[in-house]
Amino acid sequence: MMVDAQQAEPPRIAAIMFTDMVELSTEARRDESLNNELREEHGRLVRSLLSGHGGREIKRLEDGFLVEFDEALPAVACALELQSALNARNECVPDERRVQLRIGIHLGSVVHQDGDVFGEGVNLAARLESLARPGTLYVSEPVARQVRGLQVEAAMVRLGRSDLKKIRLPVPVYRIDPPVRRPRSWVARLRGLLPSRS
Repeated sequence: MMVDAQQAEPPRIAAIMFTDMVELSTEARRDESLNNELREEHGRLVRSLLSGHGGREIKRLEDGFLVEFDEALPAVACALELQSALNARNECVPDERRVQLRIGIHLGSVVHQDGDVFGEGVNLAARLESLARPGTLYVSEPVARQVRGLQVEAAMVRLGRSDLKKIRLPVPVYRIDPPVRRPRSWVARLRGLLPSRS
């Protein structure tokens, strides 16, 4: 997409994260009301985490979010906490309300214009999200370099062409799975995000 240089801010480096709600139950796909409820729960969950990690919501998408961070580490930390929280949520709800997320993160050049964000950082993050296995996050090499060796309780696995459906990307791609351990605090925190049971 072309950006008018006179209206856009100067390019800068940012970590871009896309989320997408997937693996909906048959009931959720057929029931528009339930589908909308699940989207709202996803929205509350994402927004409850962003401020603690310095994330900025750029826009709400149909089944996900476009979020910006200044650095890669808080973006990955937020994504891992989001996946762990969603796993904890799925343990507290009936089968028809269970969902999973795909998440993609890339650190690259972006340009802000009229409340939106464009550029290589956005385009590649979107591609990573579309390739990600549900329940995981896929990150690019620039993200992996910043995160490697830091305090992230999850292992990174470099993916080969077979993992990426033989799609060539300009940088190596890594998969990060959320820790198996579920923070006990999430059970209490989720009570304010989930609808009360009848």
